[in-house]
Amino acid sequence: MYTARIKTHGDSMARSMTDVRNFKVFADEPPELGGRDGAPSPLEYILVAHGTCLNYMTFFIAKELGIEVRSTEIEVEASLDPVKFAGTDRSVRAGYQGVKVNIKVDADATPDQLARLREEVEARCPVSDNITNATPVSIALAAA
Repeated sequence: MYTARIKTHGDSMARSMTDVRNFKVFADEPPELGGRDGAPSPLEYILVAHGTCLNYMTFFIAKELGIEVRSTEIEVEASLDPVKFAGTDRSVRAGYQGVKVNIKVDADATPDQLARLREEVEARCPVSDNITNATPVSIALAAA
């Protein structure tokens, strides 16, 4: 079992710094959402996580299937309506309404091999699983 742990410190509504293992990850919002556009937003990091996980899984599973992948190009796109997190309409989702992914693989593979690779990547990518399925979340909030 692998357990990930991070620690985030926010210095304003829109900006934060997170410790991840030995790394520091910064997040900010675009100016229209109160930020300084100094780093990707938390929602953009979800897309980064998804794209990078799909890359890992494509290479990993291709190797299992005997497909030599030379490179990938992965585009992830998602849109959201900010009215719920802005507090003006609670009838819509606060997060993305949908996620579209296009993966281009540079490999010598048949259409059938690529179809099998796509099926396996879609089924086994942990970030896809977390986006697609409800994951129980427990949030505690207390005074510092």
